[in-house]
Amino acid sequence: MTDTRSGFVPPYLLQLHAAERPSDPLISCIIPAYNESDNIVPMLETLHRLLTEAGYRHELVVVDDGSRDDTVPKVLETTSRLPVTLIQLSRNFGKEIALTAGIDQVNGDVAVLIDGDFQHPPEMVPVFLDKWREGYDMVYSVRANRDNETLAKRAFTHVFYALINSGAPLKIPENTQDFRVLDKSILNALRQMPERNRFMKGLYNWVGFTQLAMETQTQERRAGKSSFNFRNLLGLGLTGLTAFSNMPLRIWTLLGCVISLLSIGYALFELCHTLLFGNAVNGWPTLVVAVTFLGGVQLLSIGILGEYVGRIFNEVKGRPTYLISRITRADKGEDA
Repeated sequence: MTDTRSGFVPPYLLQLHAAERPSDPLISCIIPAYNESDNIVPMLETLHRLLTEAGYRHELVVVDDGSRDDTVPKVLETTSRLPVTLIQLSRNFGKEIALTAGIDQVNGDVAVLIDGDFQHPPEMVPVFLDKWREGYDMVYSVRANRDNETLAKRAFTHVFYALINSGAPLKIPENTQDFRVLDKSILNALRQMPERNRFMKGLYNWVGFTQLAMETQTQERRAGKSSFNFRNLLGLGLTGLTAFSNMPLRIWTLLGCVISLLSIGYALFELCHTLLFGNAVNGWPTLVVAVTFLGGVQLLSIGILGEYVGRIFNEVKGRPTYLISRITRADKGEDA
């Protein structure tokens, strides 16, 4: 495990932040869960043990994202012996929204975001918290490698970050994960962001504050099979691109300019050819290829533009980002 800094932080600023840290902070662990019945209880027990050994007051906030297995009953069984709060969303909204719900609901001085399947190593949580005490407002995980992923997924991820960071004044670090520690100042900043099409890695990066990247080794799932497939990855990628980059629009603007110039050049060529050699009745294949090619380009351009317009439409409708059906707190019963 190595440290990599996402930017220089003046030592005096770290000292100021460290001096402001509470002596007995409340740690809020946010664990989004969707069909994690085999993993969630061991994760809660592991986090409770690690934080207790480190001497931290803590709450374990499970955000159930519409699970269809027995994740909820298993979490409820722990509320009598662990400091668990269960937030049940009214349906499956997706991980980005589940994280948002957890961020909105926690009361801690610092939040820990971690998956419930043990792919994020829980033993790193105390290490991250030590760095938070040193003055960093955000400590986040960067994958050490992607050796356990398919070639297609690695290629897609590389292309995605190349596109989203191309020409962007604020670069999103590649290979970052949702596994991170967030100071209360960052939690308050994220709560002020009303967008419904949420790409959390972009939002974490956008808020700024003092940040430290730490390289960690991503583990295999302890049990079960991930419900996050390539279709979900593609959807998340589109959300990230449309939320944080205008590059797709710029690419097709450039392509349109290039095609227009080529068309003008070809028109001049045909004009000169006709004046010099006459106009033979030819060119039907050229005409068909040109029309179909330009038609395809236009439809693709409209589709890209439609992605942006569709997300604008979702935003202006003003619907709630999520709905909570029930909140159950340790030894305190249920809140409607």
